[in-house]
Amino acid sequence: MKKTRLLLATIALSMACFTYGQEHNEHAVSENKSGMTASFALHELKTGNLRFLGDSLKNTDYRNQIEKTKDSQKPHTLVMTCMDSRVPPEIIFDQGIGNIFVLRVAGNVEDENMLGSMEYAVEHTGSKLLVVMGHSHCGAVKGAVQNAGSGMLTQLLDQIKPAIPADHKDPDLIEKTVKNNVKLTIADILAKSHSIREMVDDHKIVILGAFYDIETGVVTFME
Repeated sequence: MKKTRLLLATIALSMACFTYGQEHNEHAVSENKSGMTASFALHELKTGNLRFLGDSLKNTDYRNQIEKTKDSQKPHTLVMTCMDSRVPPEIIFDQGIGNIFVLRVAGNVEDENMLGSMEYAVEHTGSKLLVVMGHSHCGAVKGAVQNAGSGMLTQLLDQIKPAIPADHKDPDLIEKTVKNNVKLTIADILAKSHSIREMVDDHKIVILGAFYDIETGVVTFME
């Protein structure tokens, strides 16, 4: 059952990335009223991470950003990631105020509230890119691998366990589990949200996985 679910997740992620590749190469991504595209959004995240790595942040004029966004917002991307304090999306992507939505929960696992928030982002504010991002040295993943947890934490870690590879002696077990968990979350989003799946299939939005290395600050997209 675990292997089947992971295989289906991998297929779902591959299909989503193939869709993005087609749109990126053919410039076929649908535009919203401001001309935003998923290709543009991904470019913004990638170049923002490069600025972060090069200590050349440009989106730090927060007072001006507050003024510009006080009446409305048009974030180009929604990033769903772990609650780890070392993984702040607005900073590592140099996006400041008003450019991205951020959803955070230990282990970046989805629930109905997360799905509702995602649907709001793509249906009502025009966000074109959904990113599910895991990270190295994830405490939630380590807890799932070590079968830890108590109280409500137990049910959260149980959602991560299907992502654990069969070989528990693999030296890269944690990183592989993190990346598998990203794939599973994406598969769950596409399976549980009809509207998001429909928008992906209609080439209106793109959903991608990502991995953040807390030791280097580098974000790698799972395209």
